[in-house]
Amino acid sequence: MDSSACQWPAYNELTAEQIEKISSNSFLVRHKKGEQIFRQEQPVSHMMLICKGLIKLYKEVDSDKMIILKIVGPDNFIGILSAFYGNRYQSSATALEDTEMIYLNLSVFKEILSINGKYGLHFLKHLSAEGIQLVEKMINLSQKQIPGRIAEILLFFARNVYNNNSFTLPLSRQELADLVSSTKESISRTLTEFKNDRLIEIDDRKVNLKSIDLLDILSRMG
Repeated sequence: MDSSACQWPAYNELTAEQIEKISSNSFLVRHKKGEQIFRQEQPVSHMMLICKGLIKLYKEVDSDKMIILKIVGPDNFIGILSAFYGNRYQSSATALEDTEMIYLNLSVFKEILSINGKYGLHFLKHLSAEGIQLVEKMINLSQKQIPGRIAEILLFFARNVYNNNSFTLPLSRQELADLVSSTKESISRTLTEFKNDRLIEIDDRKVNLKSIDLLDILSRMG
């Protein structure tokens, strides 16, 4: 592996031999913005850990419709649910920004899990978190109106992705609609209302969150 800036998680639970095995069976891959990383129904061959960048995971419903399951940033795995469910990806992944990822041979990773119970327990927490996040998203979509969903997404990008109240949205209006189960028109209308109410400033994809407190209330109350 040719990147010292990105480390496989929970090295403290691995033996020196296992660390060496991971290092000798993993490699760094750089994906350009817009590049598809994997597509649903393709065979799973590697574990993937994001070192840098941003990825959207999505389910292709038909030829012209998709549901964006989540946006994933650095220090997170992608495709782990598929890796332990059959042998094919259950969703697709595309880079929203230039992205760097560690690829680790899946068979090597499973071998380590089979002999290292402590590390296996650590990894189960990752799998559980993936499932809980999807459940929470389903609950949010069923309980929140569009303004609440959009407020939540804007705060997510500000706090969890860019650490800044001013940022450039990595998603188009249609992608935002696919993420919150709405329509492009509803997204555009809601963003305009936020702008008119001085909750945000927005110019195309450039966003500045002006009233964090009100956005927080909208996000929580829906």
